[in-house]
Amino acid sequence: MAILSAADYEQEQLLEALQQINEKEIEINDCYGERYIACGWKNKKRLIIRGTAGNNLGAFAQGPEILLYGNAQEGVANTISDGRIIVHGRVGDIAGYGMRGGELFIRNDAGYRLGIHMKAYKDKQPLIIVGGCAGAFAGEYMAGGNIIILGLEKKSPLIGTYCGTGMYGGAIYLRGEYPRKRIAPNVKIEEVDHKEMSKIMIFLERFSSHFNYPLEKILEEPFTRLSMKQERPFAHLYTGFVS
Repeated sequence: MAILSAADYEQEQLLEALQQINEKEIEINDCYGERYIACGWKNKKRLIIRGTAGNNLGAFAQGPEILLYGNAQEGVANTISDGRIIVHGRVGDIAGYGMRGGELFIRNDAGYRLGIHMKAYKDKQPLIIVGGCAGAFAGEYMAGGNIIILGLEKKSPLIGTYCGTGMYGGAIYLRGEYPRKRIAPNVKIEEVDHKEMSKIMIFLERFSSHFNYPLEKILEEPFTRLSMKQERPFAHLYTGFVS
């Protein structure tokens, strides 16, 4: 394993140093807001970060596993298509923006616009699980994949306003109580039955394993599924549309 301290480098020097390392496992200590770490990585490396990661951690990545022991700023997992990011803390706004694949696990809370513009294609089904709560506009214009918000600490409402605004694919799963008035009107709301729970159980097991959180506690509360209410909700905005 290669080990280095972010405190020994300027921003660009740190990114250059990481590019020069050939080891499959790398650890970065003393991280205090350095940006673009692992941005664009196309490999299967395992990166361990201790501290606070700056904007766009793992953005556009294809393959690496990133373990962050601390908090992260905005844009975590921005447009990634493969790989896994595990945050042992909270994240800022637009986490998982435009995800096309891969997985993002967040132990605590997420900021505004979680998972907006998420997509799915064939076997590419992106996943975000938040152990805490999420801010406004979670799942905005979502087109595929799954978002699961657990609210394990119940320190604030599970979701912010306008959850699911404009979503036209994928699903958002909410655990336990949530403010129904914060769900966008274009969203279908359904209770999750046993058959549906079997589909997301593997995701919940992964969250439980990553953060050593008892699965039985996660399952103490029922789940609600949010999905699109109608197909092609914006079709009427295009020229030539016939109803």
